[in-house]
Amino acid sequence: MPTEKTAAKREKATRFAAILSQLRKERGYSQKKAAADLGISQALLSHYEKGIRECGLDFVIRCSEYYGVTTDYLLGVSENRHGMNEEYLTKIASEAIGSPSMANLAQGMKLLIDTAVASASRTDSVHYLHDYYMLCLYRSALTLAKAGALPSDIFALDYNLGHELASAAIAVLDSRFVFIEDKSRSGAKELEDSALQELIQEAEGYIMNNFIAD
Repeated sequence: MPTEKTAAKREKATRFAAILSQLRKERGYSQKKAAADLGISQALLSHYEKGIRECGLDFVIRCSEYYGVTTDYLLGVSENRHGMNEEYLTKIASEAIGSPSMANLAQGMKLLIDTAVASASRTDSVHYLHDYYMLCLYRSALTLAKAGALPSDIFALDYNLGHELASAAIAVLDSRFVFIEDKSRSGAKELEDSALQELIQEAEGYIMNNFIAD
């Protein structure tokens, strides 16, 4: 009879295999294409997806980057694809008493990324999303550094130069954002009363109140 430890290991392998197969099918990739992109043979990927063979950590990391999910999600440890859970959202909300809801901001960002990933139709979509949000966060980090909230010595570039170059790079990425299909505002129902909808309304209100003259 299999021991409890062996059974738990087999269960984890089964979860990984199912998730790996699901992610590939969600994106409409053939096993041949996914295997080539991941640098392995189609036969080996088939074995991984069926749970016949176990893969190494380096392959798990490659899959995480390829599909744009966390390794915890791939391994079945977390149900959240991007590492943001309700416990974390509750924590940051409780630490933001008297200020705009940080939980709402975090949920809105997650929904925005999930929507973009689900709508992507080309294989470089994950790379685009990484670059875009990386630059946005970098620009925000520069602002925090200028305000004294982050040490300036973690940046190689001067604040003004870094900020201007990041803004320019974000503008270029915006112009190349052609892999998101034009769905003519489809899916609006799913966004009703969501954190993202509230953030959009808040942002537009801020813009109109502060930058648009009466």
